[in-house]
Amino acid sequence: MKILFVISTLRNGGAEKVMAVLSSYFANFHDVSLAKFESTEPFYEISEKVKIINLDYGVDNKGFFVNLKKRFGKIFALRNLIKNSKFDCVISFMDSTNLLSIIAKFGLKTPLIISEHSNHTLLSKKWQILKRLFYPFANGLTVLTNDDLKHYLYVKNRTKIYNPVFADAQNFSQIQKENLIIFVGRLIKIKGCDIFLNALNLVDLNGWKVEILGDGDEMQNLQNLAKNLNLNAEFKGSVKNIDEYYSRAKIIVSSSLNECLPNVLVESIRFDCVRVATPTVGAKELIKDGFDGFISDDFRAENLAKKIKFAMQSNNEITQNANLRKDEFKIEKIYGKWLEFINSTLEKNNICFM
Repeated sequence: MKILFVISTLRNGGAEKVMAVLSSYFANFHDVSLAKFESTEPFYEISEKVKIINLDYGVDNKGFFVNLKKRFGKIFALRNLIKNSKFDCVISFMDSTNLLSIIAKFGLKTPLIISEHSNHTLLSKKWQILKRLFYPFANGLTVLTNDDLKHYLYVKNRTKIYNPVFADAQNFSQIQKENLIIFVGRLIKIKGCDIFLNALNLVDLNGWKVEILGDGDEMQNLQNLAKNLNLNAEFKGSVKNIDEYYSRAKIIVSSSLNECLPNVLVESIRFDCVRVATPTVGAKELIKDGFDGFISDDFRAENLAKKIKFAMQSNNEITQNANLRKDEFKIEKIYGKWLEFINSTLEKNNICFM
Protein backbone atom coordinates (compact mmCIF):
# COMPACT_ATOMS: atom_id res chain seq x y z
CA MET A 1 0.00 0.00 0.00
CA LYS A 2 1.22 3.50 -0.85
CA ILE A 3 0.43 5.90 2.01
CA LEU A 4 1.00 9.62 2.49
CA PHE A 5 1.09 11.01 6.04
CA VAL A 6 0.61 14.79 6.36
CA ILE A 7 1.48 17.02 9.32
CA SER A 8 2.37 20.67 9.72
CA THR A 9 5.68 20.22 11.55
CA LEU A 10 7.80 17.52 13.14
CA ARG A 11 8.89 19.46 16.19
CA ASN A 12 8.77 18.17 19.76
CA GLY A 13 4.99 17.96 20.30
CA GLY A 14 2.98 14.90 21.29
CA ALA A 15 1.16 14.50 17.96
CA GLU A 16 4.48 14.88 16.15
CA LYS A 17 5.93 12.05 18.21
CA VAL A 18 2.96 9.84 17.34
CA MET A 19 3.42 10.68 13.66
CA ALA A 20 7.11 9.74 13.83
CA VAL A 21 6.39 6.42 15.55
CA LEU A 22 3.39 5.46 13.42
CA SER A 23 4.84 6.38 10.02
CA SER A 24 8.10 4.59 10.86
CA TYR A 25 6.27 1.40 11.81
CA PHE A 26 4.03 1.54 8.71
CA ALA A 27 7.18 1.87 6.59
CA ASN A 28 8.17 -1.66 7.60
CA PHE A 29 5.29 -3.01 5.53
CA HIS A 30 4.23 -0.27 3.10
CA ASP A 31 5.51 2.47 0.79
CA VAL A 32 5.31 5.49 3.13
CA SER A 33 5.81 9.18 2.45
CA LEU A 34 5.49 11.99 4.98
CA ALA A 35 4.72 15.55 3.92
CA LYS A 36 5.27 18.53 6.23
CA PHE A 37 5.06 22.28 5.72
CA GLU A 38 8.52 23.29 6.91
CA SER A 39 12.04 22.10 6.20
CA THR A 40 13.27 21.91 9.82
CA GLU A 41 14.82 18.57 10.71
CA PRO A 42 12.51 16.24 12.67
CA PHE A 43 12.92 16.34 16.44
CA TYR A 44 12.06 12.65 16.81
CA GLU A 45 13.82 9.79 15.06
CA ILE A 46 12.09 8.60 11.89
CA SER A 47 12.83 5.45 9.92
CA GLU A 48 15.03 5.88 6.85
CA LYS A 49 12.32 3.99 4.96
CA VAL A 50 9.98 6.99 5.28
CA LYS A 51 10.28 9.43 2.36
CA ILE A 52 10.10 12.91 3.92
CA ILE A 53 8.67 15.59 1.63
CA ASN A 54 9.18 19.23 2.66
CA LEU A 55 6.43 21.46 1.28
CA ASP A 56 8.43 24.40 2.56
CA TYR A 57 5.88 27.11 3.30
CA GLY A 58 6.79 27.62 6.94
CA VAL A 59 4.39 27.75 9.87
CA ASP A 60 5.29 31.05 11.53
CA ASN A 61 2.70 33.83 11.86
CA LYS A 62 3.61 36.65 9.45
CA GLY A 63 0.40 38.63 9.28
CA PHE A 64 -3.02 38.07 7.72
CA PHE A 65 -2.20 38.49 4.02
CA VAL A 66 1.09 36.57 4.11
CA ASN A 67 -0.57 33.77 6.10
CA LEU A 68 -3.47 33.65 3.64
CA LYS A 69 -1.08 33.40 0.71
CA LYS A 70 0.82 30.61 2.47
CA ARG A 71 -2.38 28.66 3.13
CA PHE A 72 -3.31 28.71 -0.55
CA GLY A 73 0.24 27.71 -1.40
CA LYS A 74 0.05 24.76 0.99
CA ILE A 75 -3.28 23.65 -0.45
CA PHE A 76 -2.07 23.69 -4.07
CA ALA A 77 1.26 22.05 -3.23
CA LEU A 78 -0.47 19.28 -1.29
CA ARG A 79 -3.10 18.83 -3.99
CA ASN A 80 -0.45 18.43 -6.68
CA LEU A 81 1.40 15.92 -4.53
CA ILE A 82 -1.72 13.81 -3.95
CA LYS A 83 -2.84 14.09 -7.57
CA ASN A 84 0.48 13.14 -9.14
CA SER A 85 1.77 10.48 -6.75
CA LYS A 86 -1.13 7.98 -6.85
CA PHE A 87 -1.33 7.25 -3.13
CA ASP A 88 -3.74 4.57 -1.95
CA CYS A 89 -4.55 6.63 1.14
CA VAL A 90 -3.71 9.98 2.75
CA ILE A 91 -3.61 10.34 6.55
CA SER A 92 -3.59 13.84 8.01
CA PHE A 93 -2.81 14.84 11.62
CA MET A 94 -4.17 17.81 13.62
CA ASP A 95 -6.84 20.46 13.14
CA SER A 96 -5.51 23.01 10.67
CA THR A 97 -3.67 20.41 8.59
CA ASN A 98 -6.84 18.33 8.45
CA LEU A 99 -8.77 21.27 6.99
CA LEU A 100 -6.04 22.02 4.44
CA SER A 101 -5.95 18.35 3.44
CA ILE A 102 -9.73 18.19 2.98
CA ILE A 103 -9.71 21.27 0.75
CA ALA A 104 -6.66 20.01 -1.18
CA LYS A 105 -8.39 16.68 -1.86
CA PHE A 106 -11.67 18.09 -3.22
CA GLY A 107 -12.45 16.37 -6.52
CA LEU A 108 -9.72 13.76 -6.12
CA LYS A 109 -10.53 10.08 -5.58
CA THR A 110 -7.72 9.31 -3.12
CA PRO A 111 -9.30 8.50 0.28
CA LEU A 112 -8.41 10.87 3.12
CA ILE A 113 -8.41 9.92 6.80
CA ILE A 114 -8.04 12.77 9.26
CA SER A 115 -6.81 12.30 12.82
CA GLU A 116 -7.75 14.44 15.84
CA HIS A 117 -5.20 14.93 18.62
CA SER A 118 -6.91 17.56 20.76
CA ASN A 119 -10.14 17.43 22.71
CA HIS A 120 -13.14 19.17 21.13
CA THR A 121 -13.81 21.24 24.27
CA LEU A 122 -10.68 23.24 23.48
CA LEU A 123 -12.19 24.51 20.22
CA SER A 124 -13.13 28.11 19.63
CA LYS A 125 -16.50 28.85 18.01
CA LYS A 126 -14.74 29.48 14.69
CA TRP A 127 -13.06 26.06 14.74
CA GLN A 128 -16.29 24.34 15.73
CA ILE A 129 -18.03 25.84 12.68
CA LEU A 130 -15.15 25.06 10.32
CA LYS A 131 -14.97 21.44 11.45
CA ARG A 132 -18.73 21.02 11.24
CA LEU A 133 -18.62 22.29 7.65
CA PHE A 134 -15.53 20.46 6.37
CA TYR A 135 -14.97 17.29 8.41
CA PRO A 136 -17.91 15.40 6.83
CA PHE A 137 -16.00 15.55 3.52
CA ALA A 138 -13.21 13.38 4.94
CA ASN A 139 -13.46 9.66 4.20
CA GLY A 140 -12.64 8.75 7.78
CA LEU A 141 -11.79 10.23 11.18
CA THR A 142 -9.80 8.84 14.09
CA VAL A 143 -10.07 10.23 17.63
CA LEU A 144 -8.35 9.41 20.91
CA THR A 145 -11.20 9.28 23.44
CA ASN A 146 -14.79 8.14 23.82
CA ASP A 147 -15.70 11.75 24.56
CA ASP A 148 -14.53 12.86 21.10
CA LEU A 149 -16.04 9.80 19.44
CA LYS A 150 -19.46 10.94 20.68
CA HIS A 151 -18.84 14.56 19.72
CA TYR A 152 -18.02 13.95 16.04
CA LEU A 153 -21.32 12.27 15.20
CA TYR A 154 -21.45 14.33 12.02
CA VAL A 155 -18.55 12.26 10.58
CA LYS A 156 -20.14 8.91 9.78
CA ASN A 157 -16.95 6.87 9.35
CA ARG A 158 -15.04 7.38 12.59
CA THR A 159 -13.25 5.26 15.17
CA LYS A 160 -11.20 5.55 18.34
CA ILE A 161 -7.53 4.56 18.12
CA TYR A 162 -5.12 5.25 20.96
CA ASN A 163 -1.65 6.64 20.43
CA PRO A 164 1.04 3.95 20.18
CA VAL A 165 3.97 3.50 22.51
CA PHE A 166 7.27 2.40 21.11
CA ALA A 167 9.34 2.11 24.25
CA ASP A 168 11.27 -0.76 25.76
CA ALA A 169 11.60 -0.38 29.51
CA GLN A 170 13.85 -3.45 29.61
CA ASN A 171 16.68 -1.34 28.20
CA PHE A 172 16.61 0.62 31.46
CA SER A 173 15.80 -2.22 33.86
CA GLN A 174 19.14 -1.83 35.66
CA ILE A 175 18.45 1.80 36.58
CA GLN A 176 17.33 2.25 40.18
CA LYS A 177 14.17 4.19 40.94
CA GLU A 178 14.75 7.45 42.78
CA ASN A 179 12.56 9.66 44.95
CA LEU A 180 11.94 11.73 41.86
CA ILE A 181 8.81 13.52 40.63
CA ILE A 182 8.79 14.59 36.99
CA PHE A 183 6.63 16.87 34.86
CA VAL A 184 6.79 16.30 31.09
CA GLY A 185 5.23 18.70 28.60
CA ARG A 186 5.43 21.98 26.77
CA LEU A 187 5.78 24.91 29.12
CA ILE A 188 2.69 26.79 27.99
CA LYS A 189 -0.28 27.91 30.08
CA ILE A 190 -2.67 25.13 29.11
CA LYS A 191 -0.23 22.48 30.37
CA GLY A 192 -0.65 23.85 33.90
CA CYS A 193 2.92 23.54 35.12
CA ASP A 194 2.17 26.45 37.48
CA ILE A 195 -0.54 24.30 39.10
CA PHE A 196 2.06 21.56 39.53
CA LEU A 197 4.57 23.92 41.17
CA ASN A 198 1.96 25.43 43.49
CA ALA A 199 0.85 21.92 44.45
CA LEU A 200 4.43 20.93 45.28
CA ASN A 201 4.60 23.93 47.59
CA LEU A 202 1.93 22.20 49.71
CA VAL A 203 3.82 18.90 49.84
CA ASP A 204 6.66 17.88 52.13
CA LEU A 205 9.39 17.13 49.59
CA ASN A 206 12.00 16.10 52.12
CA GLY A 207 14.22 13.61 50.26
CA TRP A 208 12.38 14.04 46.93
CA LYS A 209 13.72 15.67 43.76
CA VAL A 210 11.70 17.48 41.09
CA GLU A 211 12.62 17.65 37.40
CA ILE A 212 10.66 19.49 34.72
CA LEU A 213 11.14 18.32 31.14
CA GLY A 214 10.01 20.61 28.37
CA ASP A 215 10.38 24.05 26.87
CA GLY A 216 8.03 26.86 25.95
CA ASP A 217 6.92 30.46 26.34
CA GLU A 218 6.27 30.10 30.07
CA MET A 219 9.74 28.81 30.96
CA GLN A 220 10.99 32.03 32.56
CA ASN A 221 7.73 32.66 34.44
CA LEU A 222 7.77 29.14 35.81
CA GLN A 223 11.39 29.37 36.86
CA ASN A 224 10.57 32.59 38.70
CA LEU A 225 7.58 30.92 40.36
CA ALA A 226 9.70 27.98 41.51
CA LYS A 227 12.27 30.42 42.92
CA ASN A 228 9.61 32.45 44.74
CA LEU A 229 8.19 29.25 46.24
CA ASN A 230 11.70 28.12 47.26
CA LEU A 231 11.23 24.91 45.29
CA ASN A 232 14.36 23.06 44.27
CA ALA A 233 13.02 22.14 40.83
CA GLU A 234 15.39 21.47 37.94
CA PHE A 235 14.27 22.69 34.51
CA LYS A 236 15.81 20.33 31.95
CA GLY A 237 14.35 21.80 28.76
CA SER A 238 13.40 19.57 25.83
CA VAL A 239 15.01 16.15 26.04
CA LYS A 240 15.17 13.26 23.59
CA ASN A 241 16.15 10.62 26.13
CA ILE A 242 12.80 10.77 27.94
CA ASP A 243 12.87 7.03 28.71
CA GLU A 244 15.85 7.56 31.02
CA TYR A 245 13.81 9.98 33.11
CA TYR A 246 10.81 7.64 33.20
CA SER A 247 13.09 4.87 34.40
CA ARG A 248 14.42 6.95 37.32
CA ALA A 249 11.18 8.62 38.38
CA LYS A 250 8.75 7.17 40.90
CA ILE A 251 6.01 9.70 40.11
CA ILE A 252 4.92 11.57 36.99
CA VAL A 253 2.44 14.44 37.15
CA SER A 254 0.25 15.80 34.35
CA SER A 255 -1.40 19.04 35.49
CA SER A 256 -2.98 20.21 32.22
CA LEU A 257 -6.13 22.30 32.03
CA ASN A 258 -7.19 20.45 28.88
CA GLU A 259 -5.68 17.26 27.47
CA CYS A 260 -6.95 14.79 24.91
CA LEU A 261 -4.78 11.73 25.56
CA PRO A 262 -1.49 12.59 27.28
CA ASN A 263 1.33 10.53 25.78
CA VAL A 264 3.24 10.79 29.04
CA LEU A 265 0.47 8.97 30.93
CA VAL A 266 0.70 6.14 28.42
CA GLU A 267 4.49 5.94 28.00
CA SER A 268 5.22 6.01 31.73
CA ILE A 269 3.14 2.88 32.41
CA ARG A 270 5.93 0.64 31.13
CA PHE A 271 8.42 2.29 33.49
CA ASP A 272 6.33 1.75 36.64
CA CYS A 273 5.81 5.43 37.34
CA VAL A 274 2.87 6.29 39.58
CA ARG A 275 0.70 8.60 37.48
CA VAL A 276 -0.97 11.69 38.97
CA ALA A 277 -3.15 13.98 36.87
CA THR A 278 -5.71 16.74 36.85
CA PRO A 279 -9.21 15.65 35.71
CA THR A 280 -8.87 16.17 31.96
CA VAL A 281 -10.79 14.03 29.48
CA GLY A 282 -7.58 12.23 28.54
CA ALA A 283 -6.58 11.49 32.12
CA LYS A 284 -10.01 10.04 32.84
CA GLU A 285 -9.65 7.83 29.76
CA LEU A 286 -6.35 6.44 31.06
CA ILE A 287 -6.57 6.41 34.86
CA LYS A 288 -9.01 4.96 37.37
CA ASP A 289 -8.44 7.06 40.48
CA GLY A 290 -6.95 5.10 43.34
CA PHE A 291 -6.64 1.91 41.27
CA ASP A 292 -3.95 2.53 38.66
CA GLY A 293 -3.10 6.15 39.35
CA PHE A 294 -4.52 9.28 40.94
CA ILE A 295 -6.76 12.05 39.54
CA SER A 296 -7.42 15.24 41.46
CA ASP A 297 -11.00 16.34 42.12
CA ASP A 298 -10.52 19.60 40.23
CA PHE A 299 -7.76 21.78 38.80
CA ARG A 300 -6.79 23.51 42.03
CA ALA A 301 -3.28 23.07 43.39
CA GLU A 302 -4.64 22.08 46.80
CA ASN A 303 -6.39 19.00 45.44
CA LEU A 304 -3.52 18.04 43.15
CA ALA A 305 -1.23 18.21 46.19
CA LYS A 306 -3.42 15.67 48.01
CA LYS A 307 -3.03 13.21 45.15
CA ILE A 308 0.73 13.75 44.95
CA LYS A 309 0.92 12.89 48.65
CA PHE A 310 -1.05 9.68 48.02
CA ALA A 311 1.37 8.80 45.21
CA MET A 312 4.38 9.37 47.45
CA GLN A 313 2.92 6.94 49.99
CA SER A 314 1.62 4.36 47.48
CA ASN A 315 2.92 0.81 47.01
CA ASN A 316 3.61 -1.29 43.92
CA GLU A 317 -0.06 -2.21 43.54
CA ILE A 318 -0.81 1.05 41.72
CA THR A 319 1.82 0.48 39.04
CA GLN A 320 0.95 -3.23 38.78
CA ASN A 321 -2.66 -2.29 38.07
CA ALA A 322 -1.56 0.27 35.48
CA ASN A 323 0.42 -2.42 33.70
CA LEU A 324 -2.78 -4.40 33.14
CA ARG A 325 -3.51 -2.00 30.26
CA LYS A 326 -0.03 -1.70 28.75
CA ASP A 327 -0.77 -4.05 25.83
CA GLU A 328 -3.53 -1.70 24.63
CA PHE A 329 -0.87 0.76 23.54
CA LYS A 330 1.65 -1.53 21.88
CA ILE A 331 2.66 -0.30 18.44
CA GLU A 332 1.74 -3.68 16.93
CA LYS A 333 -1.81 -3.45 18.28
CA ILE A 334 -2.28 0.19 17.28
CA TYR A 335 -0.91 -0.54 13.80
CA GLY A 336 -3.44 -3.35 13.45
CA LYS A 337 -6.30 -1.01 14.35
CA TRP A 338 -5.08 1.60 11.88
CA LEU A 339 -4.71 -0.98 9.12
CA GLU A 340 -8.20 -2.33 9.78
CA PHE A 341 -9.68 1.18 9.62
CA ILE A 342 -7.77 2.06 6.45
CA ASN A 343 -8.92 -1.10 4.70
CA SER A 344 -12.55 -0.61 5.76
CA THR A 345 -12.37 2.99 4.52
CA LEU A 346 -10.98 1.87 1.18
CA GLU A 347 -13.76 -0.71 0.88
CA LYS A 348 -16.40 1.92 1.59
CA ASN A 349 -14.91 3.94 -1.28
CA ASN A 350 -15.00 0.88 -3.54
CA ILE A 351 -11.23 0.55 -3.54
CA CYS A 352 -9.83 -2.91 -3.02
CA PHE A 353 -6.30 -3.36 -1.78
CA MET A 354 -4.62 -6.74 -1.97
